[in-house]
Amino acid sequence: MADKLNPQAPQAEESELDQYVEKEPSKWEEFLQRQMRRAPWWAISFLVHLVAFIAFYNWPFDAFARAEVVTNIDVNLLEEVKLETPPEPPPEPEVEQKEDELDVPIEDIPISPEPVSKDDPGPDLDMDAPPDMVKDVERPVTSIDPPSNTPVFAVDSTAVKGLTRGIYSGRKNFGTGVAGGGRGGTGRHVESAVMAGLIWLAKAQEKDGSWSCKRWDGKNDYDVGMTGLALLAFLGAGYTHLKGKFKTTVENGLGWLAANQKDNGSFGWKTFYEMGIASMAVSEAYGLTQDPKVGRMAQRAIDYIVKTQPDHGGFRYGGAVPKDEGDMSVTGWQIMAIKSAICSELKVPQEAVERSRVFLKNTLREYGGSAYIVSSKSAAPAVSAIGMLCRQFLGGDYDAEIRACADYLRQHQMRNANVGPKTGKDHLVGDLYYTYYSVLAMFQMGGEFWTDWNKWFRDPLVKCQVHQMNDAQGRFVRGSWDPENHQWAAHAGGRVYATAMAILSLEVYYRFLPVYKR
Repeated sequence: MADKLNPQAPQAEESELDQYVEKEPSKWEEFLQRQMRRAPWWAISFLVHLVAFIAFYNWPFDAFARAEVVTNIDVNLLEEVKLETPPEPPPEPEVEQKEDELDVPIEDIPISPEPVSKDDPGPDLDMDAPPDMVKDVERPVTSIDPPSNTPVFAVDSTAVKGLTRGIYSGRKNFGTGVAGGGRGGTGRHVESAVMAGLIWLAKAQEKDGSWSCKRWDGKNDYDVGMTGLALLAFLGAGYTHLKGKFKTTVENGLGWLAANQKDNGSFGWKTFYEMGIASMAVSEAYGLTQDPKVGRMAQRAIDYIVKTQPDHGGFRYGGAVPKDEGDMSVTGWQIMAIKSAICSELKVPQEAVERSRVFLKNTLREYGGSAYIVSSKSAAPAVSAIGMLCRQFLGGDYDAEIRACADYLRQHQMRNANVGPKTGKDHLVGDLYYTYYSVLAMFQMGGEFWTDWNKWFRDPLVKCQVHQMNDAQGRFVRGSWDPENHQWAAHAGGRVYATAMAILSLEVYYRFLPVYKR
């Protein structure tokens, strides 16, 4: 019925079927097929290659234009290109790296001293270069024998290369991120800051082995004190004259002190501050190495302090003074030098410890704080921290005074967290003298005292570190601490003082193991 209504249907069906029905070849197609069957195989191959050649010859060259542009590269640029396999996912960092932190590997890095002027460039130090890419520059070392002896210093073969026991044993933890005595980790960025600071100190060392106060923005010739502080910073991280790539730096510093030590044991100080600092440095150097030559130098220095110490135990800038003039700041360094000598197994008479206790009693004030001068009526935070630390290290029945002082300092810090001297910075890091002593004392306290103090001082102090390579005078300053940002450093100690005190504060995690038990 549908076919009758649509007469075109049969024709449509035929057209659809045509595509499935093979058509008969034309006469021309039959001719080509016969010729191909008769032709030898080589003729077929020739024909195929001929067609391919003609097609390639007539191919448009625009298709290769982009490739030509890409491959036409300056040959010099190729020297900078390295083929790399896709990197593996980086491990999760322990501490978040901030933009304003120096990232210096915790490695032993060969160091050359900072040149005195631009005309004397000296060996270069690339802080970002791998340690094995930096040349180690050795310099002659001054003798550590007494001044009357002339032989050049040589390491005694019987010297013990580092103690693994006692109060100094935590120093082996530098670079591990682990603190001594369960006081928490240091943080990778803190140890990088310490390393950058040590690199700067090594480059700032004078050619004679000392550290200059005046050349680095200080106002006085306190080179004995600056050399002692710098050495303490290296020793605090476990670097000695026998161990590590800073050993030449430490050797030369100790050699300079030996050359300047007098027959009576004094180091030729200009203020008695310097005597205590230098004596503490050589005592620690002996404690870490047991080198007899350093031991002899340290023993003479401690003997001089003990002989100079008055019955009331107080010192001031010129040495021993009448009772009412005893100075907690100066005396504190002598007490810590005496304690370092005891820890290093040097000979210290018990009378020296008892005289120190008398002085601490005479300076004790309200809230467990300490007075700056015996004749002063009130306490002050910085010297109170000194008194607190001295009581912790000397030991004895001081628990009530120590706890009261810790409370006093903590409350003071909470009230004055945003007030600092001149710079507007936090007082805790604006006065590095206060930073140094309070950090050591609170570390010994542990508990909530240390938890808060660590939070208040650590990262703010790291952020104060200089990141620029050179200052306006063209001097290398990266890794140092700017004296203008810190009390006392700006008008007295200079950049060496600021840097050494900051490093010593950041080394608190492993420098001394906890000795105070509440």
